[in-house]
Amino acid sequence: MPRRAPEDAERVTRLIEDAIVSSEKVRDGLRDEEAIPFVEWGLARARHLAAHLAGTGGAPPDEEQVADKGYALTRLMTRLNWLVTYRFKKDADWLTRTFQMINQLSRELYGDDAPVFSDEEIAAWLAGHASQSNAELLSGLMARLTPERPPDAAPPATPAPPLPGRHPTSPAPTSPPLSGDEYGSPE
Repeated sequence: MPRRAPEDAERVTRLIEDAIVSSEKVRDGLRDEEAIPFVEWGLARARHLAAHLAGTGGAPPDEEQVADKGYALTRLMTRLNWLVTYRFKKDADWLTRTFQMINQLSRELYGDDAPVFSDEEIAAWLAGHASQSNAELLSGLMARLTPERPPDAAPPATPAPPLPGRHPTSPAPTSPPLSGDEYGSPE
């Protein structure tokens, strides 16, 4: 499979990030201390998606493919924002439909193995949202929607077997402490 130039990933990242930062709907109704980590999460998702798009074989992704991913990520983030900012203004049916749209957008972005909210998770969120701040809710929603590993990535490697002559639980050799302060400064 041919390797892409780093410029492809950088271009795709920049285009998806631009979609996020140019959308006021992503941040609308959030205070700075809520919006900053939320936008940073979105930018991290943009880098993740760009790496996936740029890392697939064949021709670099075209502008339309990149724009579609940027638009879907912006819509996903906007719906997450709506959940926390409209949670006391809308009824449970509206909030549930918003969760269902978030699940659909997550699948658009990450495929069949996308992180999505189960009916039980949605019901628990609806029952407990009133006791949490916007920042706490956003943090939980972001954590739930962050894929554990990139789509189409190989599963984590299994640990290597122990070297011959070593017991599998024997500790690694340690170096003697260095002189200096606790930060390793030579002074």
